[in-house]
Amino acid sequence: MADQNWDDDTEYRQAKGRAWLMVAISSCCSLLVLALMALAAFGVSLFVAVVEALSG
Repeated sequence: MADQNWDDDTEYRQAKGRAWLMVAISSCCSLLVLALMALAAFGVSLFVAVVEALSG
């Protein structure tokens, strides 16, 4: 961004806004992936507990 020739603050603010939007979207996606991993781990442990209870 340092080598950009900004005509005025409008272009800079738009670029800055888009950058923050990308940060927000990537943060939400990362949290979603972590939540899915936690849910999967909980599901596997629950499945193993059920199978052990039924088998023995």
